[in-house]
Amino acid sequence: MNRLVVTVGDMLEVEGRLYDVVPDMQGGATLEPAITMSVAEIHAAHGEQAPTNKEFEAQFGHVPSDGEG
Repeated sequence: MNRLVVTVGDMLEVEGRLYDVVPDMQGGATLEPAITMSVAEIHAAHGEQAPTNKEFEAQFGHVPSDGEG
């Protein structure tokens, strides 16, 4: 049996796909697909751009904010 020791915060490659080791709800760890691109890079890759605040609100309605971000 092969054993791999990893900790939360590590990144793994499994069959060409990247995964982040993240904490789970039970105090252990789990794998999640790694976030390797920024939102701007994802939009650019699809020939898109982020919506303006006005476009976002037209699509999703008013989203309450605490003013922190």
